[in-house]
Amino acid sequence: VWCIQDFQRQSVDPKHHGQLCSGNCYLVLYTYQTLGRVRYILYLWQGHKTTIEDTKALNHNAEELDIAYQGALVQAHVTMGREPPHFLAIFQGQLVVFQGSAGNGGKRLPISTTRLFHMQGADSHNTQTMEVPARASSLASSDIFFLITKDSGYLWFGKGCNGDQREMARKVVTVFTGHNMETVLEGQEPPHFWEALGGRAPYPSNKRVTKQSTLQVSSPWRGASPLAGWVFLWLGEGAGERKKEAVAWGHEYLRTHPAERSLDTPIILVKQGHEPATFTGWFVTWDPYKWTNNQTYEEVVERRPRPASAISEITAEVHNFQLTQWPTDNKGGPSTLLASRDSQDSPENDPELGLGVDGKNPSKSPSSHCSSSVVNGSLPRERLVHQAVEDLPQGVDPACKEFYLSDSDFQDIFGKSKEEFYSMAKWKQLQEKKKLGLF
Repeated sequence: VWCIQDFQRQSVDPKHHGQLCSGNCYLVLYTYQTLGRVRYILYLWQGHKTTIEDTKALNHNAEELDIAYQGALVQAHVTMGREPPHFLAIFQGQLVVFQGSAGNGGKRLPISTTRLFHMQGADSHNTQTMEVPARASSLASSDIFFLITKDSGYLWFGKGCNGDQREMARKVVTVFTGHNMETVLEGQEPPHFWEALGGRAPYPSNKRVTKQSTLQVSSPWRGASPLAGWVFLWLGEGAGERKKEAVAWGHEYLRTHPAERSLDTPIILVKQGHEPATFTGWFVTWDPYKWTNNQTYEEVVERRPRPASAISEITAEVHNFQLTQWPTDNKGGPSTLLASRDSQDSPENDPELGLGVDGKNPSKSPSSHCSSSVVNGSLPRERLVHQAVEDLPQGVDPACKEFYLSDSDFQDIFGKSKEEFYSMAKWKQLQEKKKLGLF
């Protein structure tokens, strides 16, 4: 562990590992072995009270280390309070963040005044302790707090904490060596406890209620908190100078994501051939030897065995139809097929000419990706909703199952007309179709 001070990295005494300060930036190098090879993960931890110059110094020192390790470091950019489970597990749940800046050599300054620490978590993978203002209003019945004074200490158990939390707290409290910890239960505090906090004051006293949220997050990345996550950027060996822009790409993704992701989400740069288990574990299978012969992506594709018939042409003879398009707003819904024997022999509708009734190329229509041999353009909902591809009627495009619903069924299922549905953003359309069993 290194603390960044005066633009240089200062090695932190091992007995103070896991004791970070909000006014500093730190480099944490984790070394492990897999498949007979030594691998590395370098965490770039940034406190909330740091400056832009501190961040620049952090990145500069990280690049120096990466060069020293011949580009073998996986770099994980972590913001205070958004630490991923693996980072917390490195310190066995004994990560403690102090307010203020560290002294020489990254050592935290001795506790000379009253300080209050809030512990959250129940095991080594999700427990962290943060210093909070030393006043009664900072307490919460659902959690555990450490109150440290110059001469004594208190381990305060809220009524809502469970046995796992209490057991973890007894391990974390060893960080505060030199203090005799007195266990205090909520509602049984001695007078000098409140005196140390400046007197009694209201604080959240409701026990935390665990309730399953109706919000579903499609991303598989989950961290310590319910909606936490992280972003992986995989960097190929041939990325060259573009590697320098990787973190900026990650921030741009977070900034523009429709789910409004936090800009403090950890960003992890994974380098080709140095993928950690925290990355490869998200894939059903991962070939660790894929890149040992240094092939490019194009070379891998070129040498890949090809099926006997790489491209299948599907032809369909469509008779007696007329195309009636939705308003062309470029957000596109499928066209509707209506019976019309008058158009059977119309040259404008000849499939070989590739023209629709309006003389335009249908491939450029917003609805060109959906087609049907269904004469009246609708099917019973039972044959479409929650049906696998192989169970769909012949001629139904599985990507546009909702198109084949009648107007009344569509209104009943979606709660809106087809015009309203196809005027929505594409990602919203997909979201609704997934929810209703039509994706």
